[in-house]
Formats: sequence, structure tokens, C-alpha cells
Amino acid sequence: MIRPSTGSVSAMLLVVGVLAFATVSIDRSNVERMSIVGNFDERQLESIKALLTEVDIASSEVEQIKQTLSELDWVHHANVRKNWPQAIEVEVFPESVIAYWNDNGFINREGRVLYTEMLVGGGLPHLYGPGGSALDVMEQFQQLSQMLNNHGHEIKVLTVTERGSWSLETESGVQVLLGKDDLKARMRRFLTVSVRLAERGDAGFVERMDARYINGVAVHFEKNNQIKLAEFNKSVGERSL
Repeated sequence: MIRPSTGSVSAMLLVVGVLAFATVSIDRSNVERMSIVGNFDERQLESIKALLTEVDIASSEVEQIKQTLSELDWVHHANVRKNWPQAIEVEVFPESVIAYWNDNGFINREGRVLYTEMLVGGGLPHLYGPGGSALDVMEQFQQLSQMLNNHGHEIKVLTVTERGSWSLETESGVQVLLGKDDLKARMRRFLTVSVRLAERGDAGFVERMDARYINGVAVHFEKNNQIKLAEFNKSVGERSL
């Protein structure tokens, strides 16, 4: 097992934008220098260094080192190159998560759920679903997001229940009930009504839309704007939306 040289692992961290770089000194009888590059923060760098000091780097194959790095819960993959006899170059690619999952995890584009404290989500949307539904929820999120984005909206929260009923909340705070079937058709009806409400100047008063009806959408306005509901129903009349 290769241990750090006398003292402790020495590291130099240079940050340029969001690119981190470190040079780690290890046993000179085997490897003189190991460089680590990637788009990660200092905490993540420390976890890489801690892992690599426990690995017999000099005798390990490149694929073994790559596999070891990929076992870190926040790492998507890594590239490793040995420049014998003096150096090893390591490039680490963190996971790119696009949403929170059930309040205690993250989810990436492939529907993989990650439970780690080494990633920071910021203003990511929230996805909720029962166990085993992550991939299905991610696929629906991507499809519905595309439809909403084409109309200037974004998904803030997307939820599927144990019974398979879907709902979402837009970035403007409007809750949309979609139910179990024909999600795209129901989303189109929601968007059609949203356009009409925006044209009337009433979009900002909407609290919830129920698109689970066969040919229509029920619009629920804020309690102090119930008059808007009566006006909207009168303007729509008996037409299906």
C-alpha cells in the first residue's frame, strides 16, 4: 500500500473559475507526482485525496483506479493516465444532477438517485415518487418540461403517488393536477387555458388547475379573487378546452 510521504499529503489547490487542480506528493520510490483536475470544490478534492492515499497506486491498473474513483457517491466517472515513471494524471467528472429526489437525494438525467452530502443542488426542481419510480419520473419530467418550456414555464415540483396519479407545480406557483392517463393531452389543455388566462391578464390569480377532465380544465382562483372564476366561466361558456 502506498502511503503519503513523511509529514502528510501535501496539496496545492489552484482555482480558476470552477476548475480545481491539485498536486499530491506520494512515495517518490514509486510515483513522484499525481495531478488531480476536475470541476469540483475543496471538500470533493479532499475526498479524492483521502481515497487515493488508501490505494496501491503504483501497482494498480488504470481501470482499477478509475473504478475506485467511480465508487465515490458524487463521481460520475474518472479518467486516469500513467506517465511512468514519474507521474499519474487523474481527471474526475462529478455527477451532474438536475433535480432533488424525495427531499433526501438527488437525481441525474439517467434517473439514477444519489444520496450524498458532497453535492449542492441550489435552486433545482423537486421530484417525488415511490420506490422504484425514479426513472419513470425523470422521463416524465423531461417530456413535460419540454412542453412547458416551449410556453415559457418551468416545473418547480413534479409528483407521482403510489397509485400513479401525477401532479406538478410551476415556477409561478400554479398547481396542475394531471391524473393517471393521457398526460400530454392534459398538459396541452392546461397550456391552452394558460394562454387564454394570460391574454385576459388573469394568469397571476390562478391557484390550481385540474386537467383530469376528458374535455376541459377546471380553474381555481385564489380565494380573494373568486370573481375571476365567475368571469372566466362566463367568457368560456359551454366550449370545451
